[in-house]
This record gives sequence, C-alpha cells and structure tokens, in this order.
Amino acid sequence: MRHSRALIAAAIAASAASLWGSASALAARPATPVRHGAAARPSHAWMSAAAKSAQQLLYVANGSTGVVDVFSVTKKNTTLVGQLTDFFSPQGLTTDAAGNLYVVNDYIPQEGPVGGEVDVYPKGATSPSLIVNPYPWVPFSVAVDKKGNVYIANIAPIGKFSPGAVTVYSAAGELLRTLKGSGLNQIYGMTVDRRTSNTYVSYTSSLGGSGHVAVFPRGKGNPSDLGASYGPPWGITQDGSGNLLVCDGNGPIDIYPATGGSLLGTIDVPGAPLFAAFNTDRSLLYVSDFNNFDVEIFRYSDGSMVGSLKDTQWQKGEWPTGVAYWPPAK
Repeated sequence: MRHSRALIAAAIAASAASLWGSASALAARPATPVRHGAAARPSHAWMSAAAKSAQQLLYVANGSTGVVDVFSVTKKNTTLVGQLTDFFSPQGLTTDAAGNLYVVNDYIPQEGPVGGEVDVYPKGATSPSLIVNPYPWVPFSVAVDKKGNVYIANIAPIGKFSPGAVTVYSAAGELLRTLKGSGLNQIYGMTVDRRTSNTYVSYTSSLGGSGHVAVFPRGKGNPSDLGASYGPPWGITQDGSGNLLVCDGNGPIDIYPATGGSLLGTIDVPGAPLFAAFNTDRSLLYVSDFNNFDVEIFRYSDGSMVGSLKDTQWQKGEWPTGVAYWPPAK
C-alpha cells in the first residue's frame, strides 16, 4: 500500500510545517547565516580516508534518523564511506563543483513551529562551515547556481499554510532576494539551470492540490507557469537537454520541456519518488523511493531500472529523503 501524501508530508515536515503554532519559539535564531566550528554542537559523524579521496560521491539523507549517508561510487562498487549526523530532519540535498554539500535541515519539534536551515559541508568534513537560516520560512530543497549563489525552496512561512517562496543567498550567505509569485501556494522542489540561472519550482496552487511547475527567468522577477499538471509534487531536476524531471508522489517521474508544453515521457518508479539526482555524466539517475525504502538507479534516457541501494537506516517508517551526487552533473 502506498503511503498517503498527508502521512509522508507530516513525517518530513511538508504539511506539518504549515500547521504548528506561532514563530515565537524560533524568533531568537539569527535571520542571517552564522559560521561555526566543529565544537559548535556534538557530532557522531565520521568520514573514512576513502570519503576524502573519492572521485565520485553519492549522498543520501534520511529524514527520520537525522543522518546523511556518504557513499563512494566506482565502476565496481558503491561503498558507505561516511555519515553526517545530528540533523533534526535532513531533506533536500545538492552539491557544487568545489565539493561542498548543502543539506536542508528542518526542525520538527513535538510541539511548536517547524523551522529549518541549510548546512554547508566541505568535502570530507564532519561539521558545517556555514549555516544559512531562511527565517521566517520553512525550507524543503536547495540548489546552487554557476556563481555559487544558494537558492532555498521554502514550503511556506513558519506557522502558516502558504505562500511558498524562494530565498536566494550569496556564497557568503548574505540574503540577495526573495522570489514570490501569485498562485505559488506551497513550494517543494527546485532546480536552477547553471547555464542560464533559470529557476524552476514544483508547487501546488491549492492545499492538497496537484503539482505544477513554474520558472523564474534568470532567477529573478515574476514566475511563469509552464502548464504541467501531475500528482503530488516533490523534487525536480534537469537532464542534459534542459528538460525537467518532476517527482510525482503517485509513482512516476514525469519529463516536461523547460519551455513548457506536453509531457515528453515518464520513468516508471516502482514505489514513489521523493527526490532525484543525476550522476556526473547524466547517464544514471538516482531516485529516493519513500515507498520501497531504497534508492533506485535508472539508466538515462531509456529509463530502465539497473539497480538499487538499501541501508539499515532506510526501513519501514524511515525512508530516504534527499539525494545528491558529486561532482554535480554538467
């Protein structure tokens, strides 16, 4: 049986973020990013020497356990070489060419409002070098443009149902702008074209409604809806031709042209996709499947499934969330 969207959303802070309380409990958290060192908070993270020397890495988050697994990827093996721990609830992930990992870390208290931040980890590090706090928004996914600017897709303001927004920060963590648009009820997924800086978001236009895609041209101004309509929206990414791959909570990954228009094709996911990430040459697509509790690997572009990864922390009730690859797809 598939998990209902309401159940998944509550567990990973999608709908719960909109429901709980006032923002007073988080008001003391800085609205601007802060730097901190390894002693800033206790950590049970570890990295092997292989994690630091690896030529390719796969990162997989688990929103329930608060852990990000780090895998070394070679032609022969995918091997666990490290773990980043002590997150509240890690969601969307991305990497940049320099090797930094960006982790959306949501706070999900038993009582009170949900909030969140983006933690930035240099390659092989076990503590973040930078924290970006998008207060008063609830973040869900993250992307980086060609200049190193950080884009955070926010579901909604803390303690509210809507609207969603994208907050944009410099590489140093300074707020540059906030992107909003009429009809962007809740924003879940986001991808930034590193050639044009066009910023694509997956969103709902009404509470519990179907998924849509909009674009902010060059990452600025007002968004334009691309006419896509599909099931519950989650992550979104681009292929080498710029086409948009949207994760549909009902099962498939749908492929749409970035300029808008009819569905180009689908990738049949056996469970339900949450996030997806290409490997460096875009020959493989890694998909976090919260229904099957694994990461499934698809050949691109024929969409055939060629393997999967499982971990003891991805089990019933504790599914993988964000997924990212380094070096990022070109």
